[in-house]
Formats: sequence, structure tokens, C-alpha cells
Amino acid sequence: MAKGEKVNSTTYRDQILLGPLKEFWEESFEDISMPIVMEDNAPVHKKSCIAVRQELGIVTLDWPPNSPDLNPIENVWRYIEDVIAKDHTDVSSVEEMKRIVWELWAGFADTEWDRLIESLPERMDAVIAARGGSTRF
Repeated sequence: MAKGEKVNSTTYRDQILLGPLKEFWEESFEDISMPIVMEDNAPVHKKSCIAVRQELGIVTLDWPPNSPDLNPIENVWRYIEDVIAKDHTDVSSVEEMKRIVWELWAGFADTEWDRLIESLPERMDAVIAARGGSTRF
């Protein structure tokens, strides 16, 4: 994808769904009997992607389109942003920033991923109690 190019359904399908997401899906069966992919209902996940997911047998979780309190990945991004704001204020290039983000991402422990996933029932209860409004998550 060229710099500044917007991601559309075709780009997402070709560069994500048929690339790293497909690979991740296939590898997931080694550890999980029925993996589920969670997408955020962005428009790029529609159109040409629906048929590809069906063909690959990828199961997705029905998810509200604007639900940061329900999406544990937002906590990971917040963690990365906080570390960068605190410890990497002098970053001067895109390549250096990419390296730092990759290092922080790779350093996020499996136990932390598990904790975020296990918090989903509590997150759902909080969003229901807040009638879709903001929660502590």
C-alpha cells in the first residue's frame, strides 16, 4: 500500500485477511479448538471480505461498531501510547517509532493478553449497566 493511501475493503482483504489474518487463523487451531476473530465492524471489513471469510471458514464475533470499552486491543494501544509519551519523547523518525512500537507490542506478555480476554464478561456487564456509555475500561 502506498504512503497516504486509505485502506478500503479490497486492500484489507488482500493485505490483511488473505495475509497475516489467514495465517493467524490457521495457526490458532494448534492451540484453540474453535478460534474466533474479533473485528470492529469498520466498513473495510464488509463487502468483498464477507465471502473470503466464509470461504476460509473464519468465524467472527458480532460486535458493535463503536465499542472501545468492549475491545481489549484498545488497552494495548493505550499502554503503547503511554510508554511512548513517557519514555520516547525524543523519537525523530518514522522508522524509529515503528521499531519502538514493534518492541512494545512483542513485549506484551501472554498473561496480559489472557487478562484482557478474561475481562470481557466484566466489560460487557459494565457497558450494559452504562447503557452503552463509557465505563472504567
